[in-house]
Amino acid sequence: MPPEISPLGSCNSPAGELILAVDSGGTKTAACLAMVSASGKPSILGEGRSSAGNPLSVGFDLAADTIAQAVEAARQASRLDDRRPARAVLSIAGTANREMADRFAAWAKSTALADRVALVSDVLPILAAGSPDACGLALISGTGSSAFARAADGRSARRGGWGFMLGDEGSGYALGRAALRLALDSMESSSRSSASPSPSAHSDYLAQKVLSLLEVNTVPDLTRVIYSSPNPRHAVASLAPLVTDAAEQGDSAARSVLRDAATDLARLAFRAARAVGLEQATTPLALAGSVLTNSAYLQEELLGEISALELHCELRVVTNPLLGCLRLADSKFAGSLVSWSD
Repeated sequence: MPPEISPLGSCNSPAGELILAVDSGGTKTAACLAMVSASGKPSILGEGRSSAGNPLSVGFDLAADTIAQAVEAARQASRLDDRRPARAVLSIAGTANREMADRFAAWAKSTALADRVALVSDVLPILAAGSPDACGLALISGTGSSAFARAADGRSARRGGWGFMLGDEGSGYALGRAALRLALDSMESSSRSSASPSPSAHSDYLAQKVLSLLEVNTVPDLTRVIYSSPNPRHAVASLAPLVTDAAEQGDSAARSVLRDAATDLARLAFRAARAVGLEQATTPLALAGSVLTNSAYLQEELLGEISALELHCELRVVTNPLLGCLRLADSKFAGSLVSWSD
């Protein structure tokens, strides 16, 4: 497992090497500054957060601004505003695209973000934080979904991550869309059975929660709210907590949605594992993303689905990918996994 990392504000000395870590995805962007002592132990000095920073959904310019805001907030919290980090590890969703990665590398250089910069995929820090040697499986379900596998011989494979129009199975978007369909079906059923439609009279628990949150009670109103949103993908994905909360309350419709998500996510993980030959051995499975980390019911269903596929995994939940970024900054740990640019 990753080495111990000191908590926020525990180090006030500027004597060590300053490291910047950034994790930018479809829902939020987080950054932290950490001091690494001679023993190699990082102590977090300050953290900062900002909004969604996936360049494929918000565009490069907005993503760069969002990252800059999170970094500045981390600088303010660390009280080391005038010191440039020696190294920066940037985990940015969407930079599996080589052109996008090159743009961020050029941006980091032009803004003097750090002396040396490394761009890594959004899944690699999850694996680094959730396995002893960055080998095994990483599975993300947040706004979107993807899986990453790495074998001991260095072979790696990524599966999924295709975006909401082509993939994102088992993601927050998928859960939100399923909840919206339940609400729409409830309203249509109500209108067929009553001359004076009353969705609340026939809706189940989850459908009612959706209608209440969106403050709508007709099909046209619901579709208008979603389609007129500045970011419809995020608007749909933001409903995922309603599904996980309803499942915890025992709602059968919500639990059915999560079971379907578990099936999809298990298949995604299996495809990645099979691509590098991990399906025959017990392997760490690092889970990340708000959907997976916040739902014990989904985790339980996922383990069942994975077992049904005869994939043997040790579950590890990663709540802070920044810790994986800090671990990847250690060249003794990361080796050739990370490429640094000056």
